[in-house]
Amino acid sequence: MIPGETGGPLPVPPSDVRGGTAGLAAQYAEMRDLAATYDTAGDRLRDDLARSGGVLTDADLLASALLSPVTFAEAEGAVLAATAGPDGLLVASLAWEADALLVRVTIEAFESTDELVRLTFEVVDYTAGRVVGFTLAGTLVGAVATAPVWLPPVVAGVAGAALLYAALPPALQDRLRESGGEVGDALAADLQAWVIDHPALVQDLVNGGGGLVDGFWDGLTPGVPLGPWGVALFTPTTQEAAGVLAGLYPSDGQPQVDVRDDLATASGEQPVPGGLADVMSHLDQVNAWSPAEQPGNDGTIEIQSWVGSDGVPHHIVYLPGTDDMGTLPWTMDGDVRDMPTNFLAVSGQSTAYAQGILAAMHQAGIAPTDPVLLAGHSQGGIEAAWIAGHTDDFTIAQVVTAGSPVAGMVVPPGTQMLSLEHHGDVMPLLDGEDNRDTVDHVTVTFDDHTPDVGDNHALAHYTGGAAGVDASSHPSLVGAVDGMHADGFLTGEVAQVTYQAFQITRQP
Repeated sequence: MIPGETGGPLPVPPSDVRGGTAGLAAQYAEMRDLAATYDTAGDRLRDDLARSGGVLTDADLLASALLSPVTFAEAEGAVLAATAGPDGLLVASLAWEADALLVRVTIEAFESTDELVRLTFEVVDYTAGRVVGFTLAGTLVGAVATAPVWLPPVVAGVAGAALLYAALPPALQDRLRESGGEVGDALAADLQAWVIDHPALVQDLVNGGGGLVDGFWDGLTPGVPLGPWGVALFTPTTQEAAGVLAGLYPSDGQPQVDVRDDLATASGEQPVPGGLADVMSHLDQVNAWSPAEQPGNDGTIEIQSWVGSDGVPHHIVYLPGTDDMGTLPWTMDGDVRDMPTNFLAVSGQSTAYAQGILAAMHQAGIAPTDPVLLAGHSQGGIEAAWIAGHTDDFTIAQVVTAGSPVAGMVVPPGTQMLSLEHHGDVMPLLDGEDNRDTVDHVTVTFDDHTPDVGDNHALAHYTGGAAGVDASSHPSLVGAVDGMHADGFLTGEVAQVTYQAFQITRQP
């Protein structure tokens, strides 16, 4: 359907929300504002205290001492009590300052504790991954003398499977051993159910990817600490491990951007998106242009443009995810949405896909001051977040990601990011971290899962989750959706809407 039409998907209510106006970061900011208010109160009381000295030395008050020494003494005593007494201005000002200090120290303690817990898990995950990687490499070296040449496929595939196997409950490990590697339907269903039911553990396993790469590298030549070619690796995070794996592929090349009028949605007078579900529905349509059986359309995106009732041009850029998951190391082709792009994107590097998106935005005539919303699924969401943080050519007002691992991404001030994550979809877990809890970044999780892990990544689920966001009363989600309304993206108004489709391919 065209975004804005009636009869959308059934809403799937949120099960968890992090960040935004009701997140921890926002609460900490409010507490720091409270501490600043306490500071101001203390400053004002000290100002009053300074002025009270003039009362004690007032000429008229001093002259009254001769006429009524008793009442003069009482007046002087009252002023002193109100200023320097136990309930006076000086003590009160110190109390306000002490409260301000206490609030700040408490916040620092909370944040330090959070960071300590995070770092502890980082160390545990890295160590676990390193042990598995070293053990696996030692097994290969013992079996094949030329094991070093196996490094890329093993680290990306077999080693990951070994790490997952190590975390499985004993019953499932036994069934895998007994099956001799043959995974039947029943065992596959049970494995998928375990993965779906343990997202936090899966994320921890992925977070050990850096240790796995380092351990495997060192294990290729046991007793030689610098690895098989005398080079030491230290990749403490999954993002850095992804960067190492990206280096196993040729240079990413340059993007070629071609207009695809044959794919573009019909332009004309029609409603613009009226809710987040409309945006996800249209992203699903664009994603359907490049199915596995139609690789000739890989790399296609669409840009929707209109001039709002406020007279301001608005644009939504729809960015699908990975087309080719099977690109082997040391190979590269024209498919810009492939595995090497995934590794580069997760590691925070520029890609031909991202540069092609920027080139398409220029070709579409988007002006530097026009507000833009980037909506991306999977790899498309990673690129949307990266573009928001790395371009000065456009005004990226909003970013929406669906099923994207974007924990390592930080949007600049003035840009709001909303991340949709589906319980049972492992793709958002592949950066090994929870998304940052910031005022500018809201992450919402919802549960519409099926027994099929692959199906849980489908955009159809995210459309229902987006409808749940539209209907939610959670303050952070209300704030996120209201921000998109305020920026003119979700007004539902009828306008002259233009659609432009582009295909991005990689050139050597």
